[in-house]
Amino acid sequence: MRIFALELNNEIKGIKARKKYIESLIVNLPSPELVVLPELSICSYMASQEIWQYADDFGRDTATWAVEMAQKYNTYIGVGYLDKEKDDYFNRYMIAGKGGVCGIVTKSEGESAVFKRGRFGSLIETPFGTVAVAICYDSRRKHFYDNIKDRQISLILFPHGAPADPVKSDEEKNTNDYFCGCYVKAFDVPVVYVNSVGALEYMPGKMGRMMEKAGFRMNGRTKIYGAKGACIDSDIAEAVGVEAVLVNKSRQSDIRFYGEDINKGNRLFRKFILEPDVKMGIRMYEKGKQIEKAKVLS
Repeated sequence: MRIFALELNNEIKGIKARKKYIESLIVNLPSPELVVLPELSICSYMASQEIWQYADDFGRDTATWAVEMAQKYNTYIGVGYLDKEKDDYFNRYMIAGKGGVCGIVTKSEGESAVFKRGRFGSLIETPFGTVAVAICYDSRRKHFYDNIKDRQISLILFPHGAPADPVKSDEEKNTNDYFCGCYVKAFDVPVVYVNSVGALEYMPGKMGRMMEKAGFRMNGRTKIYGAKGACIDSDIAEAVGVEAVLVNKSRQSDIRFYGEDINKGNRLFRKFILEPDVKMGIRMYEKGKQIEKAKVLS
């Protein structure tokens, strides 16, 4: 299968503009059979409630567009989008083909001020096998591994909207190589890490202020791990392509986790920065929903 991951410019805003931009890349790909886009690719990654203006309604618009692209370019497409169901907002990822939507995955540990959190599934059944999908931070969490460890899968997708410190590029690369490599070793299937590029926008909380002060950016680092086929060259700077044979396989080895995380990380940071930010974010999310509801009723 000819797989292309597209490292998108996150600074392009607006659904219409982004659809046009994404199609301008797909049309120039050499015979793609699967196009993998980053987290929230259809609306751009934003970690504040400003993104709510771009919410889809039960995925209808995203599905229509994705199937249209699949039919037009004879490919499958994986696309991230913001979805609204009733009063809640979900960070989601869809795989679609010429015949319709194959399936949808919801981010379990989304940014708590912006998205509804929960424990959601991670698998999408497609004609080319069972695909495991973990959106950004979910890819490092044990609940994703627990969702897939006893299933046969053919491919793993890690769509990201991840910022990082540009002066610690080696550390970022090593982290990505480690956790993606863990899944390649355990399942012996290709792992697609795809991230956007661009400036980090406003993110509420202590973590957001720390990242802004340090000059965090979305650094891309898109890479396809574990594909034994040849790389595919193209004239598209945003594209990383490989030829891969996809076969459903059972897990061959275990992955070690440190508590709920695949990386050891900084326990003090998680306890005193991340955990309080999540709790504060949940309160902000509920308050934001109330404000939105009041606007509709007024």
